[in-house]
Amino acid sequence: MALKAPALLVAVLALAACQSSPAPDALPPNPVSSLHVDRVRVKYAAAFAPRSAELPYTESMRLETFLDQAGLRPDDHVYIASPSGDALAAARVERIKTLLARRGVATVAIEPPADLAADHVVVLADRYVVTPPTCPEWSDSGATGHTNVPNSNFGCATLNNFALMVDNPRDLMTGRTLGPADAEPSIEAVERYRTGFVKPFLTGSGGAQSSGGSSSSGSSGSSGLSGYSGMSSGGPSSSGAGASAAPAASGAAGGMSSP
Repeated sequence: MALKAPALLVAVLALAACQSSPAPDALPPNPVSSLHVDRVRVKYAAAFAPRSAELPYTESMRLETFLDQAGLRPDDHVYIASPSGDALAAARVERIKTLLARRGVATVAIEPPADLAADHVVVLADRYVVTPPTCPEWSDSGATGHTNVPNSNFGCATLNNFALMVDNPRDLMTGRTLGPADAEPSIEAVERYRTGFVKPFLTGSGGAQSSGGSSSSGSSGSSGLSGYSGMSSGGPSSSGAGASAAPAASGAAGGMSSP
C-alpha cells in the first residue's frame, strides 16, 4: 500500500501536465482580420461658355478624363446640379446627362452646392475605395503563448491580394441584385444523362467522339487519345502531328490491355 500512493501521485501529476492551458475569454483583435472600405465622393464642375448650352471641346475632354479616372460604373450613384436661377440650366444638365448616358451611367438631380459658380454644372459621384492591410504585420511579440490564438500576421497576404484583385469595392459593402437565372440548359443536361443520350465530345476534325461505355479498353483508349490530340492542336501542322500520334498511342494502349 505504501508504494501505491507515490505511483498514484505520479500519475495525477502526469495527467495535470498534459492538460492544456485554458482558452482566453476573448480573442485579441487581429489587425488584419478585415479590409477597410471607405465611401468617397468625387466631383467635377463642368464650365460652359456664357449664354451657351454647348460644352466646349476642351471642357468636354476634361470631363471625359475625370470620368475615366473616377471609373464610374452603371450601378454607381451619380448626382448632377446646376446653379439656381440659371436660365440655361435644363439644357446644360441635359447635355451632361447625355454624355454620361453613353457610358451607361444614370444621374439624379440634387440641390446645387452653395459654392457652385455661374455657368457651371457639377457632377458628383460616390465611389468605394478599399485599403489593403500593410504586410507583414508583426505587431505582436511573436512569442508562442500556447493559447491557439493566431499571430498578427495571420491572413495578411491573403487579404492584401484580395483587396488588390477585387473588381468593385462596393461589393464588399453590399451585394448586387441577381438577374434571372436560366435553368433550362442544366435541366436538359441532367435529363440526357439519365436517359443515356449524352452529347458526345467533338474531336479536332469536327466529328463527334463516341462516349459509349460498353466499348473495349483498346478502342476506348484510341478514342480518348485521338480526341485529346485533336483538341490540343493549335493549327494545321500541330493537328497533323496529333493525328499521326494517335494511332501509335492507341496501339500501345491496346497492347498494354492485352493479357
